[in-house]
Amino acid sequence: MSSENRNLDEIIKNITKLILLNPQKIIREEDLKNLSKNFNFEEIMSDVYLNLRNVGFELIKTNFMENIYYILTSEGKDDNITPSQYGILALIIALSKEVDENIKIEDLKDIFDEVWSTDVQFLIDNDYLRKFDELGIIKVTPLGKATMKNIIKDLQLKNLLNVFENR
Repeated sequence: MSSENRNLDEIIKNITKLILLNPQKIIREEDLKNLSKNFNFEEIMSDVYLNLRNVGFELIKTNFMENIYYILTSEGKDDNITPSQYGILALIIALSKEVDENIKIEDLKDIFDEVWSTDVQFLIDNDYLRKFDELGIIKVTPLGKATMKNIIKDLQLKNLLNVFENR
């Protein structure tokens, strides 16, 4: 094996390890590109994806506030989130897709008045939702989107409302 291949393998191994050990489960693409040195970033990430898939994880690429992020996910649900918090997150994601990515804090407070200080605050405190007080809006973070990935594949407001109507 040439020294260039050894270096490439080492970079792939280091990036995979960094992603797996990152407590936030999220990393900026720019940081990963810097670690890739002069090698082809797409090839490196392809190998990293395969490494992660082989140990039961998936890497999701998403945009948030003009940056690209990679989020480490696994099959199944996040045990830190209760079923009602999943429901709230699903509704907020569906609203953000249907109405506007920037949902007004006051509108969400009206909708989720009974659970604002508990469930919604938990989602904000744990970075599933991000509150921008100066703009008066809330956005779903990459972590919030990734958390819902395996739960509901295609979140659409009309589908969620139909579920509630039929009960």
